[in-house]
Amino acid sequence: MKQIIYIVFLLLSTSIFAQNSSFFKSVESDFFIGKNIEHDKSLHNAIQGNSYGLMVLLNTPNNQKSEFNTLYNYPDKGFSLIYLNYNSSILGEAVGAYRHYAYAIRQNNKFKLKLTTGFGLGYANKPYNAATNSENFALGSHLLVTAFLKLNYFKYFLNKKITLSSGFSLVHFSNIAFKNPNLGINTVSLHFGIKYQNPIINTKPEPLTTVEKSYKWNYNVLVRVGYNESLIIDSGLFPFYTFTFYGSKYLNKYSTLTLGADYFDSKFLKEYIKNEATITGKNYNPNDYSRIGIFIGHELTQNHFAFVSQIGYYAYYPFPYVSRLYERFGFKYKISKHLFSEVTLKANLFRAEGLEIGLGYKF
Repeated sequence: MKQIIYIVFLLLSTSIFAQNSSFFKSVESDFFIGKNIEHDKSLHNAIQGNSYGLMVLLNTPNNQKSEFNTLYNYPDKGFSLIYLNYNSSILGEAVGAYRHYAYAIRQNNKFKLKLTTGFGLGYANKPYNAATNSENFALGSHLLVTAFLKLNYFKYFLNKKITLSSGFSLVHFSNIAFKNPNLGINTVSLHFGIKYQNPIINTKPEPLTTVEKSYKWNYNVLVRVGYNESLIIDSGLFPFYTFTFYGSKYLNKYSTLTLGADYFDSKFLKEYIKNEATITGKNYNPNDYSRIGIFIGHELTQNHFAFVSQIGYYAYYPFPYVSRLYERFGFKYKISKHLFSEVTLKANLFRAEGLEIGLGYKF
C-alpha cells in the first residue's frame, strides 16, 4: 500500500506543478513525522513508534465577492489528501481525502502564518478484528471520518512563486461509533514542505459591503437523527433521535452564542441497559433510557456555513453511560431565512457517540 500511495502523491504533485492555468491557485506538498497520542490505556500496545506520511493540498481560486470572503480576507480553499503510516503493526496505515479552508493569520513580504482546517473521509487498512487484530481499539472499521488542523509558517524562497514551509498538525481518524471499538486515534506531527503559487491567480476583488446583523435573541427548533452502536462490540446499530430547542444571539459578524436543551431518545442505550441488567443481576429499568441535557455553544459564521461547537450537561441522567458531560462539533448550513441543516458529531468526554443529521427552523 505504501509504495502505491507514494506514486499517486508524486504523480499528482508533478501534474499539478506542471499546469499553467487558472484551475488552481497554489499546491502544497508536505512530509511529516509525528507522535500518536495515547488518550486511553487501551491504546498502549497499539502505539509502537513515531508515525510519518505525506500530505498534498490543492488550493482553488477564491475570488467571489461575498461577506464571508470579506470578513476572512479571502481564505484559500480546496481539496487535500493524506497518507499516514502509524508505524504500528496494530494500527497499520490510513489515507484521507478532505475539503479544507486555510486562513492567513499574519502575512508580510517575507513570510506568512496560516491555519488550515480540513474535514473528510478516510480508509484504514488494519481495523479491529476479533480474530486477527484484537488490540486495535482505536479504529473499528475500514471506512472512517477524518479531520485535521494545521498551522504552517511559509518562508518566501523564489519570486514568491515557490515557498518553503514548516509547521505542526493534529490529525484525527475515527468511525464515529458506527462500529465499535472506536476510541479514535489522534496524531500530532511536525511538517516540512514546499508550495508553488500560480502566478496567473494573484488578484482579489474589491471588498463587499457587509450586511448588518440583528443582535436580538432568535429561537430555534431542531430534530437530529442517526444510527450508532453501544460500547459493546458487535451489539448492532440502533436509531437515535434528538430534539433540541435553543436560543441564538449574534455577538459580532463572526460569532453567535447559543443556549438550549436537548432531549435524547437513543435506542442503543435501551439495549445496553438490558445487557447490563443481565450481566450484573441488578434491576435496571430498560424503558428509562432517555436523557435530557442543557448546553451552551458557539457558531463561527462562514458565509452560509457555520462551525458549531457546544458543551452540555445531562440534567436528567437515569443510567450512567461514559460521562455526564457531552460535546458536539460540526457544521450548519443556512438553507433559507428560516430553514437550516446540520451535520454534527456528538461525543461524551470526547468519546464519539454518534453522527447526527439534523433539520431545523429559526423563528
